[in-house]
Amino acid sequence: MYYNHLSRKERYQIFVLLQAGKNKKEIAQLLNRHPSTISREIKRNSKPNQAYQAHDAVTLARKRRKNSGNGKPIESSVWRQVEKYLMLYYSPEQIAARLKKVSVQSIYNYLYQNKARYEQFK
Repeated sequence: MYYNHLSRKERYQIFVLLQAGKNKKEIAQLLNRHPSTISREIKRNSKPNQAYQAHDAVTLARKRRKNSGNGKPIESSVWRQVEKYLMLYYSPEQIAARLKKVSVQSIYNYLYQNKARYEQFK
C-alpha cells in the first residue's frame, strides 16, 4: 500500500483547521487524507496536556523520523564473535540465538556487505 508522510504545510493546515473548530473527519476530507491519519497525527505530535501545535508537530515528527531505522551500532567485539562462529560453520540463526546482541538480519547484512571475504562459507 502506498502512503506518504504529512508535510509541514499539512501540519499547519491541521492546526489552523482545529483552531477553526473543524473535527478530525472534516479535516481529513479537506486534506484528502484518511481520518485515522489525522487522528494519529494529533495524538503522536501533541505535547502532553496541550493542544496540537503545528511547530511542535513538525519538530517531533522530524526527531522521530531521524531516530527511526537504525538501532544501536553493534560493537566490534560482537562482530568478532560472529566471525568466530561463522568460521565454525554456524548459521546466522544459530549465532543470533547464542549471542542475543545481534539479529539474524544484521548478520546476513554483514555477510552481504563483506561477501568477498565470506564466499568460502557458501
